[in-house]
This record gives sequence, C-alpha cells and structure tokens, in this order.
Amino acid sequence: MKKILFIINPIAGKRAGKNISKEIIKYLDTSTYHPYFRYSEYPGHISEITMQALDENYSAIIAVGGDGTVNEAARILVHTNVPMGIIPAGSGNGLARHLQVPLSVKKAVALINRLRVLKVDAIKINSLYSFCVAGIGFDAEVSRMFQNMKTRGLISYIIASLKCFNKSKNQNFIVKTKEKEVQLNGFMLCLANASQFGNNAYIAPKADISDGILNLILLKKPSFFQLPGLIYKVFTRNVHRHSCWSQKCGNSFEILQKNDYAHLDGELLDIGTRLKVDVEEKALTVIY
Repeated sequence: MKKILFIINPIAGKRAGKNISKEIIKYLDTSTYHPYFRYSEYPGHISEITMQALDENYSAIIAVGGDGTVNEAARILVHTNVPMGIIPAGSGNGLARHLQVPLSVKKAVALINRLRVLKVDAIKINSLYSFCVAGIGFDAEVSRMFQNMKTRGLISYIIASLKCFNKSKNQNFIVKTKEKEVQLNGFMLCLANASQFGNNAYIAPKADISDGILNLILLKKPSFFQLPGLIYKVFTRNVHRHSCWSQKCGNSFEILQKNDYAHLDGELLDIGTRLKVDVEEKALTVIY
C-alpha cells in the first residue's frame, strides 16, 4: 500500500483545520493509499515536516492550506521525485486555481487518487522560490497590509488594495538581461510563473507554468477613471488588453528596486533591493 502524507496548516483561510482530515479519509482511495497527517504548529514547520518526510518513502506529499502552505512545502520538494498535491484551503489558492485543482475537498482528493503528475517550473529569486506569482511595488505593499488584517479572503484583499492605491506611485525598476538593461516605470512589477494571484484575479493570462519562461509584467498606475476597467479585465482574463499593462518574457533577469521587500506567492519577505531571478525548468512535480 502506498503512503501519502497530508501536511495541514490548521489556520489557513477559513476551511482548514483538524477536522479536514476526516473529509480526506472519507474520499481517499484507502484500498490503495495509507494516509498520514501532520499539522503545522509554527512558522517554518511545514518546511521541517516536508524535509523529514523525504526520507520516509511517501508516494506523494499533499499541502493542505493556502498559497503560503503550498510554497513552503514546494520549496523543499524542488528537484526531488516526490509529487506534491494540493488541497486548497486558503484565501487565494493561486497555484491550485492555475492547475485547475478543485476547491472542494472531495474533488481535490479525487485528483490525488488518480495521481496524474506534471513537471512545473520554479522561479528562484535570490535564494528563495516562487511557484505562482511574486511581485514588487504596489502588490508587495498590498501583501504587507493584507497580512496584518484580522480577516482573510477576497474582500479583505480588495480593501487592502484600495487603501494602498491612494498612496502608491509609479516608480523606476531597472531590469537587466544578458542582452541589455532597461528602465521600466510603473507602480508594480510582477514575476509570473502562473497566470493569477488567486481568486481568479489574472495578471498574466498567457503564462504557462511549464514552458521555462518567466512572464515579467509591468503595470502602470491607472487613473481613477481607468481603474474600474482594469479591475474588470483582471477578473475576466483580459488584463493583457489594458493600456496600463505590458510584458517582457525571459528565463533570467536582474532587477533593481527602491524598496527591499517583495511578496512571493503572497507572502511578504525582506528580499533586498537587488533581485536575481532565474527559471528552474520543470523543477517540481505536482498532482493535477
């Protein structure tokens, strides 16, 4: 019988918790798989559990939580042959949505029962990993405010975005490739491996998570008159048709910013003013 480890973040979003294990067992094919459950108890614990599990012959390791939970497990599983599954239980679930992993536990477990896998890229930013979308500028400011809010979810994210919008300004980002150096002016610069932030808010609708290419998205600050149209296009997968949006693609960049922080898959981190960004092709095996 195959062993599967479920790593549960009991405080992720609104749906995770210790009772979710009962739902998992209910829908898991227990004639084929023997489930084991571990619960994160403090920051960094998911990484510790995942690292330990690599020596315990699991057929798959499943992250049960939001984007932060997924990132913390995935960065340990890069360049291993252990597949990572996702049971989305967070507020945004960006990578899960991009991979079309259902939000219901029953349907997500059905994918695990099938155990179909895909090799996806990892984006290495300095010494850290992003698997969905990272960003500097405005969206990093939003992440900083969002992480200090009492409630999670789309409504809280919108409130944080509106509060940050008033004080945000376009800034200069220096972007270097092997061929040239350019100065980009905008109020946010996104490093998109996948297509969306989460909650079906698309920033890079054409992004392919397995193509070895990073979609570098520059968004100029829209006027108040442009803002409703931009928001509409973000949620209808048409943001690339807005005049404030532009894109550069490549597999290696060096980026200079004026601040020293960024968000990686929604988690705010002190990363410095200089970002060395590289695509590591097909570095992570995921269940989809």
